[in-house]
Amino acid sequence: MLILQALGFGVVSAALIAIGAMGFTLQFGLTNVLNISYGGVMTVGAFAAFGAGELHLPMALEVAAAPLAAALLTWLLGRTLFAFYARRGAGVFEMVMVTLAVSLILQYGIDAASGEQIYRFSFPQGASLHAGVFTFTVTQLVLVALALAVFGGLEFLLRRTRLGKALRAMAVEPRLARTCGIPTGKIVNVVWLLSGALAGLAGLGYVINSLTIDASVGTGFLPLVLAAAILGRAGSTRGAVLAALLLGLVTEEVAAAGGAEYSTVAGFGILAIVLLTRPAALAGQATAKAEITV
Repeated sequence: MLILQALGFGVVSAALIAIGAMGFTLQFGLTNVLNISYGGVMTVGAFAAFGAGELHLPMALEVAAAPLAAALLTWLLGRTLFAFYARRGAGVFEMVMVTLAVSLILQYGIDAASGEQIYRFSFPQGASLHAGVFTFTVTQLVLVALALAVFGGLEFLLRRTRLGKALRAMAVEPRLARTCGIPTGKIVNVVWLLSGALAGLAGLGYVINSLTIDASVGTGFLPLVLAAAILGRAGSTRGAVLAALLLGLVTEEVAAAGGAEYSTVAGFGILAIVLLTRPAALAGQATAKAEITV
């Protein structure tokens, strides 16, 4: 019975992973920056919502605080620090080190400011709904619906709008896109803001589901987001969603069978198998477009 119930939990986990992975893969696919600080940005978004709740602001503002704070932080990092190192000729590996440093600064800065405390994140869960062996709260169903809405919105943006077509052109060949008159700077700004907002939403969804928050929530959640983005291939929202579904189901089944501490190990086990059977999966993403576009 627990194994079957874990499938329902897996769908909810997949929704949270998918929101984060879609933002990450959008950012990585365009800029070619493997942004390890994405986990720290998720934490900032979650704490922005937590702070709004502590100030007893309306729930709508509490929810909006997460994507707004994360979008602003991502845009600032992208247009200042990341752009500075890119102008100085930093390559793919050097940029990974820069984002790792930012991630550590964010995590330990939040840890110091919060006094290394684990806080309870209060958020209404709504009634419990039963469908056979599965049980969901209203809030969990809203999170799943949110992931589907984000997916639908991104697919429409990328495939049905001029902005999306320009974005896809830049992801393939940024120099040619600039030559054709595409406003690359504006598009990069949009991607920083959009991916940051999705990071904030993912961080908020994670703490809503777990009902606890500390300085490591984003960095703890990041491995699954990275795994989904890499498995789904850079820039592919469809791939990110399918990979997130696989990871969500597998990690929850493993947690039900062997304990929660094995769930992340299972996610990376899937990634390791894919990279062993398709060793070009990650290397191809990193080298297909060597130029950093920030």
